[in-house]
Amino acid sequence: MKRIIGYTILVLIICIFFNLEKKIGLFNKNPYEIYIIEYSKRFAVDFLLIKAVMKKESNLNPEAVSNIGAVGLMQVMPKTALEIASQLNITDYSDKNLKEAEINIILGTYYLKKLLNYYNNNLILALAAYNAGLANVENWYSKDPEIEEKICKYLL
Repeated sequence: MKRIIGYTILVLIICIFFNLEKKIGLFNKNPYEIYIIEYSKRFAVDFLLIKAVMKKESNLNPEAVSNIGAVGLMQVMPKTALEIASQLNITDYSDKNLKEAEINIILGTYYLKKLLNYYNNNLILALAAYNAGLANVENWYSKDPEIEEKICKYLL
């Protein structure tokens, strides 16, 4: 009888542990982590920033397509992807590749780095441009140079 109670308690502990693991992900690494590490180093973009963009943009879904046509993990627009692929000398690129995790992370990370450089490492403006488009942010900024502060207030 003690043995049955012991086994029952052990099974309950295991069930609780695995339920917690599902909720907080003790062992569940991001399956794209190897690419995030590689391209964060290659393009000198913070590893956690790439993960945050991926989480926010696609919720880590490589098949995600936004209502305006942004594709993949980092939600890159096909036109932007084509330009970046050309800049990176990816000769065999096509829009079909945009849902491939590694390609999407390369292109998205490179584009994020370009925006950070463009905005002198101003994270707020770079992320706004990544999400809403460079032309939109430039338009907002030309009309209101304090747009960065307003974006920060909106976020807080």
